[in-house]
Amino acid sequence: MSTWLKLLPMELDSIQNIIEPDHPIEKNDNVVGQMSETAKKLFTLGRLLEKDASQNALDSHYCTDKAQKLEREAKAGEYAAKAQAVKLLMWIGIRDELRLWGEDVGVRSGFVVVVTKADNNDIPPFLKRLFGGEL
Repeated sequence: MSTWLKLLPMELDSIQNIIEPDHPIEKNDNVVGQMSETAKKLFTLGRLLEKDASQNALDSHYCTDKAQKLEREAKAGEYAAKAQAVKLLMWIGIRDELRLWGEDVGVRSGFVVVVTKADNNDIPPFLKRLFGGEL
């Protein structure tokens, strides 16, 4: 097993400053629960890893030393893959805890878990009006 997977529980335990989702609740959201402490930490770690991936990608773009450029690019890929894995674990945990398999799930400001419904925004407004309102 990889060292990162072995150290992941300790890394989650060390998180002190939780990052809150910044997306507000929308009209088509149905609130179904709150994020667990573990989900909050997974969300936070995912965001931190995304930030590290972005920073390394940016640094590699402006790096003039070929070896450092390659190292930064490799780190960016590593952090992006780890962020994706952590976010997947968070979504599995949320779906499992709240029994939301088969649902479109989201997290919102205030650590709220929502089930989202399709908005039919793929139909242009002028067509909606042409056919008398809601389709």
